[in-house]
Amino acid sequence: MDTKNKIIIGLFIVILGLSIVTYENYMTNSQNVFVGEKHVLLLCADPSEPRPGIGAVDMAFIITMNEGKITNVTAVYPHNMAHPTAQPPASLRAQGVSRWFLHDALWENDTERGARLAQEIVEYNTGIKTDIVVIVTPQAVDGILQSIGPVYVEGKGYVSGNSIQFLREEQQQGATRGVAVQSLMKAMFNATKDRSKYLAMVKAGLQQYQQGNIVVVPEGAVVQFLISTGLERVS
Repeated sequence: MDTKNKIIIGLFIVILGLSIVTYENYMTNSQNVFVGEKHVLLLCADPSEPRPGIGAVDMAFIITMNEGKITNVTAVYPHNMAHPTAQPPASLRAQGVSRWFLHDALWENDTERGARLAQEIVEYNTGIKTDIVVIVTPQAVDGILQSIGPVYVEGKGYVSGNSIQFLREEQQQGATRGVAVQSLMKAMFNATKDRSKYLAMVKAGLQQYQQGNIVVVPEGAVVQFLISTGLERVS
């Protein structure tokens, strides 16, 4: 699994933070999909593995939210999770794959169908039914982190742009992935206290969504997803 996907939770919280800016300008009569307890399936897609779709699912998380606030995060490891009935497409079978694994849920170019397939695989293997799917690529992670410039990591100094290199160096020095990610996430949270950096992060998040590096299924949930909560409620 690419280390890059280990900062996805931080990115997820950044996206939630867009709510602070958008809330005052948004009104809707539709039902808010984040009312009550909901489960969000967060898929970390790696486009470097060739396929027609957005990328291979290297890592996933089930994020439990209650009234828009994150209450639990469960890691999901894709490689041994398969769909109970769906058969992989011919192009995948040609590679010797006989079962449709979560790793290949986004194999085809129909991202919405792939997201539903991923939900079914996760539900079958974990017993947890998810309501929303959020797909994030490494490009989105890098774009958002780079938008705020150097961030100060306690005990390590400033990290500028190349977050993946930072995480790898931390691991080489003996830190666990979780500790390395936590330190970087804390630095991101601290950076958002500077309004100019926060707004830059918001802008970058919106750009990544518009560029297709962040995908929300169903698509109609994206605005409610953006306004459901703010950074100050989950930091």
